[in-house]
Amino acid sequence: MKIDVLMRLGPRFFLLQTGTSLGMVSGHIFRLAMAWWCLQATHSAVAFSSLIAISVAAEIYLKPFLSSFGDHFHRIKFIIGCQFAVLGVIALFCLASYLGYFNLVAITSGLVVMSAISSVREPTIMGLIPDLVAEGEVTQAVSHRSTINSLIMLIGPVIAASFISLFSAGVALSISALFYVLSCIAFVILFFKYDIDAISTGEKETWFHKTKGAFKAIYHVKSEFHIALVSSVINFTMFPFFSVTIPYWISSELKLPASYLGAFEFSFALGLIVSSLYINAIVREWVGRLNNVLFGFILLGCSVMAIVLMGNIYISIVLAFLCGMSFIFINVNLSTLRSTATPRDYRTRMSAMAGFLSSLANPFGVSIAGWYISLLGVVPFTVISAAVVVFIAPVILCSFHLRQALSLDEGEMKGYYEKTYPAAFYKHGSRKQDA
Repeated sequence: MKIDVLMRLGPRFFLLQTGTSLGMVSGHIFRLAMAWWCLQATHSAVAFSSLIAISVAAEIYLKPFLSSFGDHFHRIKFIIGCQFAVLGVIALFCLASYLGYFNLVAITSGLVVMSAISSVREPTIMGLIPDLVAEGEVTQAVSHRSTINSLIMLIGPVIAASFISLFSAGVALSISALFYVLSCIAFVILFFKYDIDAISTGEKETWFHKTKGAFKAIYHVKSEFHIALVSSVINFTMFPFFSVTIPYWISSELKLPASYLGAFEFSFALGLIVSSLYINAIVREWVGRLNNVLFGFILLGCSVMAIVLMGNIYISIVLAFLCGMSFIFINVNLSTLRSTATPRDYRTRMSAMAGFLSSLANPFGVSIAGWYISLLGVVPFTVISAAVVVFIAPVILCSFHLRQALSLDEGEMKGYYEKTYPAAFYKHGSRKQDA
């Protein structure tokens, strides 16, 4: 992604994405360094997997209860506070590594703190995007953000592995901290150099009422509620496929080395990038946003089904590219709708609640995937999972609310939820003034 492409969306979005990207690079280095350090210290895959499971669960299940803070404070100030809190935890890990001190309880506690911060920081960043770009450019901003994030997902593990191989896990942790310092600087520059209005509605509401308002909003905004329900079913089937089934299938069924798994993931990430840059915009202009999302679901299900039915790793690698494309077809369009149509003082909570509901079943899906694979086998289990994704598309067409919302162009989306579902945001019929 060229810098001038981001600059065309304005220097404010450029700084936001720069800070986010540097944080993501730091995160990749940090996660791999922590994994290496933990496995070297414990020599236990069980201890390591338990540590990861606890931190992932913390991020998912704390999200709806912390999201109100992103709508309560000045968003840039809040993000900066989150950044420096994470930097403090990383610095403590660096110090512990330097001193040779490893305590599994302390490490787990630190990762839970970082997960809790991440659970509210990411929705806050998504809620900030419409404030940083011109009207009508939210889709483009979300697409460029997806492209860059996909590119970092592609090269991040390579960078992290290189630092650990050339130096050590401890040095890699220090490099991770350095990248995070640069990320913090980008957000600080954004705050001091560019004026962004603070949220002026709802600051006096208590945490309880704001959190209650988040659950109320996601329920009453039927299009978002239906999206969350559909996404939870998709994630329940697809998250285990990519995290459990594919590694098992390549290593145990096809008896292939890990390099083929790397090629599969590379192809998937490449599909994300190419679709974000070009294909998604072309398809959306051609068939409209609603059909773009429907096509994404059908393409995803059919590609996953074909991967195991073909049984050829080279065809599967090509199909992984189509899977990456389909994820962009779905996620970019739904994220644009959510960010643009939601009232400004509810954006963080709406994004967090949507993320919470859609990923609620992920840990359960992963935990039972192994049992069903051993019971049914990889191919039947995957075909059933993929069929669920394909057959979920007609459910979208059955929802009038979803059809109506996804048929709007970006200009019509602005303020759509506030006008269409006032009961989700207003008390006793009174209207709030949108900031």
